[in-house]
Amino acid sequence: MSSSAKNVRPGAGEPLDAIDERLLAALVADARISNKQLAELVGIAPSTALMRTRALSERGIIEGFEANLSLSAIGRSVQALIAVRLRAHDREQIDRFTARVPKLPAVLSTFHTSGSVDYLLHIAVATTEDLRDWVLDNLATDPVVGHTETTLVFDHIQGNHGPLP
Repeated sequence: MSSSAKNVRPGAGEPLDAIDERLLAALVADARISNKQLAELVGIAPSTALMRTRALSERGIIEGFEANLSLSAIGRSVQALIAVRLRAHDREQIDRFTARVPKLPAVLSTFHTSGSVDYLLHIAVATTEDLRDWVLDNLATDPVVGHTETTLVFDHIQGNHGPLP
């Protein structure tokens, strides 16, 4: 099996080739890189870099570009992971919870999980008092929520967001 054949992504169609992988690695390292710099780094023409980057977006491999903010610099230095177990598992309650909670301002990520908890929320607020109030106001008073368990995050260490080797 060739190297590129084993790099087929579910739902992405054709496999990634070496140029795609170099483009993705460069964009993961610096999403603000100019197209000209990207082309030079990968060793292709700027028009090719632009065309291939657009194709990666159209294939759904690149989902978007975002600014990563320093939570402490914007006054949200207290992070927590909150495990949530719902009271019942009917579709209406799940859909209501899923539609409401990820849109709350403190929520950074929402994971719908299997196992002993139904959801894992990653939130960031200014103080531990804000954290307590957030849990009380948004989860403890929600009739759909049966149980929560909050874990403070001391440090969030980013993992690899690029293609797997």
